[in-house]
Amino acid sequence: MKKWQILGVTAALSAALTLTACGQQNSAGSSNTANAPASNAQAKPANGVKIGFAHCCVHGEISTMDASEDAIRQMANERGATLLFESANESQNKENPQYQVEQVKKMIDQGAKSVIVVFQALKGKEGDTAKQEILEYAKAKDVTIIAARRPADKSLHTRFANVISVASSAEEAGAYQGKMVIDQWTKHPEWDLNTDGKMQFMILQGDKKNKKMDVRTQFVMRTLTSSEIGDKLERIPMTADEETNTERGKAKDIVANWIKTGKIKKMEVIIGNTDDLVLGALDAFKEANEKPLPLFGMNAIDEAQEAVKNGEMAGTVLQDVVGQSKISYQIAENIALGKSPSDGIDIPFTGGTTVNVPYAIIVKDI
Repeated sequence: MKKWQILGVTAALSAALTLTACGQQNSAGSSNTANAPASNAQAKPANGVKIGFAHCCVHGEISTMDASEDAIRQMANERGATLLFESANESQNKENPQYQVEQVKKMIDQGAKSVIVVFQALKGKEGDTAKQEILEYAKAKDVTIIAARRPADKSLHTRFANVISVASSAEEAGAYQGKMVIDQWTKHPEWDLNTDGKMQFMILQGDKKNKKMDVRTQFVMRTLTSSEIGDKLERIPMTADEETNTERGKAKDIVANWIKTGKIKKMEVIIGNTDDLVLGALDAFKEANEKPLPLFGMNAIDEAQEAVKNGEMAGTVLQDVVGQSKISYQIAENIALGKSPSDGIDIPFTGGTTVNVPYAIIVKDI
């Protein structure tokens, strides 16, 4: 009998957040976990506390953006905090580094003692200058910045004591994904469509501006090439005009073109930097009425988990976006209440400044 299973779940993931008023996370296997309602006796422990949340775009990953925002809003509401919210996701502003700077300054001026920031995906001097300006302004006002999802660079942690990063290791993500592919390829000899003993595969790469995507790809490749099938791999590269920007629709168009031109016949496995990319590939296969190749994603969003259960995806890696968001909120609330940032959080702080939320592999058993 086939069954859906989660592999590699650590105790830290299931017990990462233990809030005295709201209970702990329900399940490591869900990307939409929710805390239990506060009891009347313990209701609203953060009543009146002002916490800022400066959200921004994660190109193409609308589902994970929504999950992150919903989790933080829910916790603030349950615990009675006043959440000051700003978004830099407007198309005309998401590439403007000064826009988010002004948003964070505004929330600090409104009385937020801590601000959760999903930094804009900006490379180069402008992006670095914007982050520095945010941290300098916050430092002058005795405010802590919690860098969620996109961690602050090591250089910023070295220079500023008022920044804490909450994310997941991109290196670990790529390694988990690579291990998942190796294990499943080994279990499924029928996937070797041309029976040459090699795995022909394509990596659907995400936003080129996002360093995290590059690191995921590097560590997928490092894990694959150093494995027992390392000499039996053939990676088919994406061409210069095959740019997904981590958008599901663009990934669909690219894979649809592979199906139309016959390029898909050269492939046996498709690996994506995110679930949105492989779900776009799945859309293309469905639209063409073609059986999908084994598809491996990343993030374990709800739709991807359902696709794994249904056998439409071969697997995904749980990046606990909701867990990241809840931990970010709890750190922000702790600081605003004058507590230790780590109060109620079971995952250790690396170097006292960074929390890396663990991953887990989700596959459908044979």
